Amino acid sequence: MVRNEIKMKSQEEERFDKKQIALATRNSTIEDELSCSLLDEGIIKCEACGLKDICNEANELVDKYVERITRVVGNFTFD
Repeated sequence: MVRNEIKMKSQEEERFDKKQIALATRNSTIEDELSCSLLDEGIIKCEACGLKDICNEANELVDKYVERITRVVGNFTFD
């Protein structure tokens, strides 16, 4: 059964599904975007947030992914 959840639960533990995190990251480059609910709701500013480094890394990951999948691998012309 395919589950559309980032967090998986079993009897012993709760785990985060890397596949769902990767898909969420990829989808943010195609049809969605990454955002921060703490910032969007005015709860905290980036400068004071303990998650700032993780958010910055997530943004860099998305930028690297976009660069990798949009690289020009060849040129051609129609005659």
